Amino acid sequence: MAILLEEFDRNRNAIIEPEMVAPSLEGFPKIAVTCFSNHLLKTVLGKVEKEFLCMLDTEDGGTPVYRVFYDGVEMAVYMSRVGAPACAVQMEEMIARGTESFVVFGSCGVLDRNLGKWHIIIPTSAMRDEGVSYHYLPPSDAVEADEDCVELLKSIFEQYNEPYICGKVWTTDAIYRETLEKTARRKQQGCIAVDMECASLLAISQFRKVKVMQFFYAEDNLDMETWDHRGLSKGVHTKADHLFELAQTCAKKYRDFMEKKRAL
Repeated sequence: MAILLEEFDRNRNAIIEPEMVAPSLEGFPKIAVTCFSNHLLKTVLGKVEKEFLCMLDTEDGGTPVYRVFYDGVEMAVYMSRVGAPACAVQMEEMIARGTESFVVFGSCGVLDRNLGKWHIIIPTSAMRDEGVSYHYLPPSDAVEADEDCVELLKSIFEQYNEPYICGKVWTTDAIYRETLEKTARRKQQGCIAVDMECASLLAISQFRKVKVMQFFYAEDNLDMETWDHRGLSKGVHTKADHLFELAQTCAKKYRDFMEKKRAL
């Protein structure tokens, strides 16, 4: 007997559609940059010119979306909420507003102790140990990242001489249920890191036919019997400018790539 998450509905029409809540806005940026750290985003947005665009409404006050320019390229910037459901709702509403591609970055836990803090990780696929992705794609163990997006990210990090590694990540809803047994199984399946949103965002991108370029910076270490928090989220401001510049460069390079593609 199939479990509830295997009950995939291929009907693309829902009772509540994103544009009912977040109608399209004329002139809304086609590309967005988003991260999960309020501290990081406040640090970088305090140094650049920005224009308020809209709010992604929530019961606790909402999340502002800003228009910024990087090297002449317009992009929307906002903070993604932690956890697949909240993050997915935001992405849906950004797509409804008019966004067609996303650069997403944030921290992750490592399943390989050799990956030191701040090491850049590019997900090539994500294990679907969450719920959101099963509403967008048929059941499977993993969802693949877009190969062109992975190659673009690699080119940026090589341009910046930024060490990086590519690999499978484990997306889970339950950070307090990452047991030794589960973690060992995910490692055997090839996962090098763990997060809470990647599988969901990749599933939405395939369903809505938008692009997602995601990278992580390594923080805590789960590759041991005792959790090593490595000063989780402490000192993120010291890397804020660099991480944000990497993300903006990815957005600009993708825009340039699409313009060349359209001109062919």
